[in-house]
Amino acid sequence: MRLSICIPTYNFGAFIGETLDSILSQLTDGVEVIVLDGGSTDNTAEVVRQKFAGIPNLFYHRQAERGGIDRDIERVVSMARGEYCWLFSADDIMQPGAIETVLSSIKTGLDIYICEHRLSTMQLKPIKEHPPFNGFPAMTQFDFSQGNDRWRYFESARTSEAFFSYLAGPIFKKSVWDAVDVPESVYGSCWIVAAHLLPAFKKEVRIQYLGKLLMLKREGNDSFSGGNRATRCKIGIENFQNVANPIFGISSREAFHIRRVLQNDVPLLALLAAKYQAYKNHCEQDLLLLQRQVAMHYMDSGLGNNLRKIIFYMLGYKALVMGYHARALINRLRRR
Repeated sequence: MRLSICIPTYNFGAFIGETLDSILSQLTDGVEVIVLDGGSTDNTAEVVRQKFAGIPNLFYHRQAERGGIDRDIERVVSMARGEYCWLFSADDIMQPGAIETVLSSIKTGLDIYICEHRLSTMQLKPIKEHPPFNGFPAMTQFDFSQGNDRWRYFESARTSEAFFSYLAGPIFKKSVWDAVDVPESVYGSCWIVAAHLLPAFKKEVRIQYLGKLLMLKREGNDSFSGGNRATRCKIGIENFQNVANPIFGISSREAFHIRRVLQNDVPLLALLAAKYQAYKNHCEQDLLLLQRQVAMHYMDSGLGNNLRKIIFYMLGYKALVMGYHARALINRLRRR
């Protein structure tokens, strides 16, 4: 078995059928698909069993209860028989030819391959491309035993997907994943993939950036925060840093670049929107949580970071309300 496509899911019955259709049409020898259902209460089981009926190398496992996203991801990878694993979200859509591209690429035997996706609406209408790096051509390789390659990778990272924040971004050797025992503190962070793969950066890991668009990702379809913007900011800032900092050290050059790209993932506007929601809901706890996120997010010295902190602390409720309505108006005009 060369490749295991591993899909953890919970109550995604409305999406997983389309996801499986995009994958099953490309299946070939040496590829298996494993779906781990974390105890869904919707029609997920019915949809998956219908799709899997009579097809070999397709496996569906249903847990009695939800294990949490981090533990469910670990469990589905533990079931894999392939040399390489490709985790996949239950609402993503695989592009035609993607499996063929991956099987051809892994013949080179590197440790990790990183692909691209296109951000899309819930109806899969394109929003924008979302490359994890700045300026790298397709099929660029990095050998971390070479110092120049290491820093070229970190300095050119554009988003945290370069550091394995997106479930389906990396295709990795299962042996690389299995070599790491993650600390208990990681569970519940939502970043178990980064916790398993980032430690490889401390070794002579070999990575290839495929630079090819292999999937469509539905934007805004995660259920991590339950609609609470402050919680979502915490997941994107504090939780990720709590995974990365013990690996590299909070004052390391690597941690600096991770903080830099997290600012692209969680921009100041997202923090201000969360502050507006906290004011609107009269939630002092969320305001305190956001202050902690701002301190972590902009901890590195520099004019830009200092200016962002000043803007966050100075804008009060009335200014945020005006900004919210102005942005809503601009969005309406753009749609027209």
